[in-house]
Amino acid sequence: MDGAVPDRTPRAAQGRGGLPAMSCDVMCDPRALLLVVVAAAGLLAAPTTVQAQPDSVRTEILEERGFSPEHSPRRALWRAAAVPGWGQVYNRQYYKLPFVYGGLAALGYAIYRMNRSYGLHRRGAIFAQGQRLTNQGQDIPSVISDWASYEGDYAEAVRRAGGSTDNLADLPLSPSQLRQQRDKFRRWRDLSIVGTGLFYALTLVDAYVSAHLLTFDVGGDLALDVRPTGAPPYAASGPSGGAGTGVQLRVRF
Repeated sequence: MDGAVPDRTPRAAQGRGGLPAMSCDVMCDPRALLLVVVAAAGLLAAPTTVQAQPDSVRTEILEERGFSPEHSPRRALWRAAAVPGWGQVYNRQYYKLPFVYGGLAALGYAIYRMNRSYGLHRRGAIFAQGQRLTNQGQDIPSVISDWASYEGDYAEAVRRAGGSTDNLADLPLSPSQLRQQRDKFRRWRDLSIVGTGLFYALTLVDAYVSAHLLTFDVGGDLALDVRPTGAPPYAASGPSGGAGTGVQLRVRF
């Protein structure tokens, strides 16, 4: 029919009636954003110490590093919970702030983008349902009595799918297609909200753990020795009977 969405996708990716299924740009995929955010969160907590200290030694280490003797993990935790990044500032780990605010900004944008797309396709589905009933000469239910006011949203959904808006009455996108897109964006929005909460919790954990690690000792007695090793032929196992190889790891405190 005139104005229908052109067939530019493989048949396996088409929706009902041979219309192409709509897709979202990778930049608006919250799953990709979550991968980036989780990678950034991994950089927030990088423990470099292995040995806790008594209170007297802990106080001495704090003073040597320019911190107040009252500096504590609990205070870092409450600051991080009150304001994003405050716990990292309290621990003087300013290099972590771009990861904290960058991750929250990316997830916040994903929530905003997904919620707008969800609303657009929800209203577009209402218009498509009302237009279909009108084309069939049926009565319009009261719950969608304002369907005609969503024509602009329907047209925008068609444009995003790569279709023509010359004759919207022919419904280039069916109500079921729009409902599928609506549900997809709602799931992605909810996933982004959950991801934001998890990432914020990670910033709290990072502030708390980093405050503990400030007083851990990494002295000259800590050493790591990694060297290749080999086994004689008679000690090798396996059907080949060849010489074995490996890596030996030694940590000295």
